[in-house]
Parts: sequence; C-alpha cells; structure tokens
Amino acid sequence: MPSYDEVGPIYNPHVSGAVAREELDGAHVEGDVIPTAPPMRETSSGYYQFNVEPGDPGVLLSIIEEAIPTQQNAPRSFENEQRDLLDLSYEKIRRWLWSHNTLESRQAAVYIRGQNDSTPLHLLCKLHNPPADIVQALVEAAPEICGWTDAQGWLPLHHACNHGVSPDVLTLLIQAFPEGKLQTDHQNRTALHFYVTRNTDNVVTMALNAEMLSNTGAAAIRDVGGMLPIHYASAYGTHSAVLEVLVKAYPESVTAVENHGRTPMHLAMVNAHRDASPGVIQFLLDHPAGKQAINSRDKDGHLPLHLMALGLKGYKPDDRDKKSHVSDCLEMYLAAEPVATADFLTAIQDLPDWLQDTAVVSKHVRNILNDKIVQRFPTSILMLDGMFLFSLIVCFAITTQTHIDLRLGTDEYIAEQQIHKDDVSGALMFLYVGAGYFVMREIMQMGSLMGLNSFAKYFGDPSTWLDMTVIVLVLYYAITMSVTDYNEIAPDDNDYLNEFRTGVAVTQGILWAAIIVFLKSTLVDFAVFVGGLFNVAQRLVAFLIAVSTILLAFAQMFYFVYLDTDICEAPTLSLAFEPQVYPAEYFDPDLVGCSFPHCQFGDSLLKVYTMMMGEIGDETRYSTNLTAQILFVGFAFLVVILLSNVLIAIVTDSYEIIQNDRAAIVFWSNRLDFVAETDAIAYAIQRRLKRVDVKDTANAGFASNAAEEPREQQGTDGDAFARNGERIPKREVSYFYDGWHQIMMLFDENLFDDVDWLETCVYNVFRFFCVFIIIPLWLTAGLVTAGWLWPPQVREYLFAQRDTVTSRSELERKKLEKLKNIQVDLKSMKQEITKEMANDRIDMARMKAEVETIQNEVLVELMQLRELMGSLIM
Repeated sequence: MPSYDEVGPIYNPHVSGAVAREELDGAHVEGDVIPTAPPMRETSSGYYQFNVEPGDPGVLLSIIEEAIPTQQNAPRSFENEQRDLLDLSYEKIRRWLWSHNTLESRQAAVYIRGQNDSTPLHLLCKLHNPPADIVQALVEAAPEICGWTDAQGWLPLHHACNHGVSPDVLTLLIQAFPEGKLQTDHQNRTALHFYVTRNTDNVVTMALNAEMLSNTGAAAIRDVGGMLPIHYASAYGTHSAVLEVLVKAYPESVTAVENHGRTPMHLAMVNAHRDASPGVIQFLLDHPAGKQAINSRDKDGHLPLHLMALGLKGYKPDDRDKKSHVSDCLEMYLAAEPVATADFLTAIQDLPDWLQDTAVVSKHVRNILNDKIVQRFPTSILMLDGMFLFSLIVCFAITTQTHIDLRLGTDEYIAEQQIHKDDVSGALMFLYVGAGYFVMREIMQMGSLMGLNSFAKYFGDPSTWLDMTVIVLVLYYAITMSVTDYNEIAPDDNDYLNEFRTGVAVTQGILWAAIIVFLKSTLVDFAVFVGGLFNVAQRLVAFLIAVSTILLAFAQMFYFVYLDTDICEAPTLSLAFEPQVYPAEYFDPDLVGCSFPHCQFGDSLLKVYTMMMGEIGDETRYSTNLTAQILFVGFAFLVVILLSNVLIAIVTDSYEIIQNDRAAIVFWSNRLDFVAETDAIAYAIQRRLKRVDVKDTANAGFASNAAEEPREQQGTDGDAFARNGERIPKREVSYFYDGWHQIMMLFDENLFDDVDWLETCVYNVFRFFCVFIIIPLWLTAGLVTAGWLWPPQVREYLFAQRDTVTSRSELERKKLEKLKNIQVDLKSMKQEITKEMANDRIDMARMKAEVETIQNEVLVELMQLRELMGSLIM
C-alpha cells in the first residue's frame, strides 16, 4: 500500500549513503576543531569499526558505532534480547566514562567525527531511548557539540527526536542548545518534524516532548515540500494529544496545505492503513476548522477520498487490523457528510470492492443516492431505460416472428394469416429508435467520464459491454430484417434459418439479461435475489466440479456395462416408423434403433443427469444385469440422496448470507453504479450548457432539481437552498412540491375538526375532483414525460429506498466494539508496564555502576593507604 513516503520526501534514517566531502564543508561553525577519526576497518557484517588502542579517545566512538548495527534491522518495539544487547552497549559506555573522568579526555573523545561526520553524541542519539546519565556526561564534557550538524544537517536533537528519547534527554539537549528547536536540516526540517512521526512512545511522554519542541514556533516551519510538522504527524499517525499540542502552537496548521495543495486530512486518508490514522482523522474531524478539509482539493483536484482510492489501487490487505483501520477511517470521513460533488461518487466507485461495501451502506452515501435518484434527470433516465428495454423485447419478438413466417410459410399460409412485411414496419422502426437511444446514452457517458478524467472506468464496467452487445445485436438483426428479399431466398435454406433462429434467441436472452440488470438498480428485493443467485453460484463451484466428476464416472460405468450387449443391438419397435400412426412428414430414420439410455455415451451422460434431477424412469430396466443394479443403487444413494441434500444445504446457507448480511450492500452497490452514471451524464450536460466546474458542483443534476426541496429546507425569505448551500431565487422554486402537498392535505384525517356540513361537502367535491381527474391526469402526464412532470413526492415514493435490513455482520461489529476498546486499553497498559520495566532496568544498571565505582574508589584508596603505610614502615 502506498505510504506517505510516496507523497513527500521523507528521510529514512536507516539508509545512509556515501556523502562527498565537499558537501560537509561549511557545515560547522567557523573555528570548530574537527579531530580526525582513527583508521577504520570493515567487519564481516559490512559495518565499520575503529582500530583503537585502550587509551585512544576513539574508543568511545567505536563502542557506539558497534551498538548501532545491533538495532538497525530491528523493529521499533524492541524484544527482550535486543534490549539486553543495547543495555550491554550502554554499560560499556558507562565503563569508559568512569575510566575517563577528566574533562580533557572526555572532550577529546566527544570532538571526534566519524562516518557521515557524526560525533559520539550524534550516534548516541541514534540509539533507542539513550540513558539520560550518559547523554548528560557527553553534553557536560562539550556542550557546543549539541549545535554541531552531521552530513545530513542533523543536530543530535534531530537524531534523538527521530529515534525516540525521554523528556529528560530532550531537556538536556535543548538546554545545551536552545536554538536547536528551530534549526533545520538540508531539507528544512526541524526536530519537531521527526518527533511527531513517532506513535509508539507513551502518550504522556509524547505530549510533553512535543510541547517542549513547539513552544518557540517550530510548529509553523515548513520543509522544502511545504510541509508542517502536523502534515508529518497526520501522514505517519500519532497520538491525538500530540496533534492537540501542534494545533495549539499553530492553529492555522489544521487546514494548511503543502506544495501539492494537500491538507493534513489528505495525508491521513492516504495513509489510513496505519494504526494511529483513525485517531488522527477523528481529531481533525472534531476540530471545527479541520472538518472543512473534507471538501478541500489538492492542486490535482483530488479530495481526500480520491487519495484514499488512489493509495489503495491494487492493494490487497492481508492484515486484518490494517483493513479495519482503513474501514474505520472511511466511515468517519463519510459520517462527516462531505459535499456530494460531481466526482464524489466516482471516487467511491474507485475504492476496492471490500471497501466500497463499507461506503455504500453509509447513511450519508445512502442519502446522496436517494436524493439523486429522485431528481428529474436520473428518474427520466431510469424510466426511459426500462421503457425502451421492454419495448425492444416486444418489437423484436414481433418482427422476428413475422420474418420467420415470411421466410418459411407457404403462400397459402401467408394469405390465410394475412401476413405482410409492411405490417411490422412500425415495430422495425422502433428497433432503430431504441438502439439509437442507447447509442446516445453511451456517447454521453463516454463524454462525461472524459470530463471527469475517469474514462478508463467506461471499459472496465461490465454493464458497458452488455449495453454495447444489445446495441450491436439489435441493429444487426433490424438491418437484416429490413433488407431481406424473401423472393430471392430458397425455401429450403435451412442453414440460414437455423442461424437466424439461434441468433435471435441469443439476442432475446441478452435483452432479458439487460432487464435483470435494470431491475437490480431499481428494486431492493430483486437486487438481493439476483445477488443471492451469484453468491450461490460462486459457492457451488467446488460442488459442481465434484458432481460433474461423479456424473461422468457413472455415465462411463453404465456405458461400459451395456456396450455391445443384446439390449443395445435390438431395434426399438415403439419408436420405429408406423405409417398408420404417424404422418409421412414426421418420419425420422434416427428414431429407428436403440432407445436404451446407456448404449451411447452421450445418452448415458444425459440419463444420469436426469436421474440426478429426479427422473428415475423405469427402475426395472437394470433387472437383467447385476452390475448395473449395484451401480444404480450406488448412484441413487450417492447422488440422488446425499449430494442433493448437500446441494440444498449449500444453497440455503449461501442465500441466507446474501439475504441477511449483504442485502443492503447488494442493493446500494447497484444503485451507486446507476446514479454515478447518470450523475456523470448530467454533469457533462451542465458543463456544456453552463460551464459548471466539477470542483464547484455539489448537485450534478439540473438546476430545477435543487429547487424542488420542501419548505423545511428553504430560507426564511422564501428562497430555496441547493445542497451545496447556494441560494436559489424565488422564481425557480418548484410549484410541483407545493401543489402535490396541497392535494394530499385534502385527505388529512384531522381536516374535519370544527367544520360544518357545508365545508365538508365542499371538501368532498374537491376530493372527488382530485381523485378522479387531477391525480390521474398528473400521473399520466408524468409517465408520458418519463417522470419530468411528476412531483418530487411521487418520484421519492417510487424510487427512494430509506430503510434497509441491518446486516448481521454490522450487529456483530457493534457487539465487538467494546472488546476492541478493551484490547486497546490492554495494549496501552502493556506499553506502560514495558516502559516501566525498561526504566527499572536502567536504574538497576545505574546503581550497579555506582556500586562498582565505589568499589574501585575504595580499592584505590586502600592501595594508596598500603603504599603510605609501606613508606612509613621503611
């Protein structure tokens, strides 16, 4: 999964290359003494060590260099063995310091520069959580070292913040060189930029250190990519307490953009797989200014949702936790109700299938789809699709039947039935009209997707190929039936007839398949049913392979049992031609011969298949062969009884899953595909007519759609509000909503409160007039105009789907939410205990060192006392 390393220039501290010497010139303050490091040798592991003598000041640098490879390839959460090795290195450093307790010897060691122009203090800060007593000893020996930079322009403070330190160590480094909090490296990054990328330390420690680093303005410094520390924190994920410190230090950073125009919300969404990303997004959404970033776009015109979709392309999460983090981030983002711009739905379609399921059941997305489907343009497209599809099926059937009659019928039959080619000219013409309608739709869809820079989605959509197949087949047979000259075709041209019949049968099947796809995006129950069929078919793959193998086996066994037997050699009189029973034209010589089902392998395979379906037939046909009887009993038990029940169990279980767990997902996924298609077409038309920009369009329908909002969504002055918050003048307010509302008020149950008989009669007259005249005429006019003249209430009643079945998985997810919180608390507690144990281990090592120091001092004093006593005696 693409991480933030692909979004901005992030330095990887574990990858260090050769640095030219000229790049190091001028990196230090003039007058600094840079001692030369001792000669180096390469070890078998590929790391360099210094060739030092026991009294050489380079020993300290060598000890720390040896400690760095110990933890370079280790994860940030060290294991016990790695901690022990690191503690051993710290013990060696302490022993060196105790044996070199003079200021001059320590300064000589601290001033030495090694690889990448690093001092011992730089290297020590590269180690995880260096002890405060060792850092203090080096800083006290040469405080000016805290202001020296290495080849990357990093201070010891940069290294310490990148690898994690305690507040005590951070305080030592800052007090020694306070200007270091604002000093930047070669990429203009401060120590705060690196520290906020950490999310494994204790939250209290993180907050204290972040506040210490940001209290002089570091939170407002940008790197060469224009990124603030909060951008780094959002990309890598950190604790909300750290984000709160950053926002408090620089409030404008919540919505600040880097050089690519990306806000912290963009970077958090593209790295949604990280453990801390859900907490980051929740913090940004809880902040009033941060919530506005859900609708902000970068310089490429991408919303945060677009970046999430781009980052997840081709990504197959194997880690269940990462998959859960991404889903949580998407749910929080959609719950904030971003504006439904023209490319919002296409961004949801770009999400992986497993994540798109999460998006389509979101309340905000459902409301968007409902609001768009009941607008005039999507409603008209939906109704026109259904009308033209059903009309094509009827007209195609009429023209096909007439064509076959004219092709095969005798002159007497045609005259008797009064069949003429001109009788179906209207139906034939409608085939051209229907195909032209779908051609126009495809052209508009291609143009709209090109305008949204999503043309690749056109050929990746299966419904596109279905529509193109319908268009090609309908046009081909319409042209064929239009140009055919029946007088030039031989009446016995059976090849042409068979090809024609096969072709029109396939075409009718494809047309009905298009009807099924249409109904999937319209009726939730039908969508669940079709989805259940596909789910059952997928679950039956292994079962069907097993059944096919068993059927082939039994078909072959039955075939070999009766191969070249007398029963297969004898003719079948019952099927032979009998002139006194059957007319001569029905005689088929193929019917004369063997009728036993297992004499031919194809017939045997067909027979065992029909037996599996329950068509056992004459059970006495195997009475003359014992082997066949045994096979028949085995087949009946294995296939008819056992496998049939297994099939029923699999189908029942599979359909129950699609009905209970994926009912909402199936329907809303189909509706998303249709609404996104019509939304793109509407946007393309608007852009042509009004030059609407996709970035500013919140309602990709026509202007009149937004004006149909009920009174509750209108302003106090009578103006209406579109969904993007723009005010619509009074003259555009729809009268359809108010007119239908007034008619429905006539049937209110409380209408007759405190009214006399005359008013009741008047109301009843109005009711009669509305029921039998106004409402039928209004509904008919809307039907003829494909929904354009219907009031919003009627379109909403027919096409809006407000309530969906709550999935079983959703209920289980809510039940397990508390367990997940408990796991988080346990993890935090474990980190606390581990931290305390590490601190205790450090304290014990320090106490042990102090005891050894006292022992050494006592031994030295005893030796001196012994020498003194010896001199006195002599």
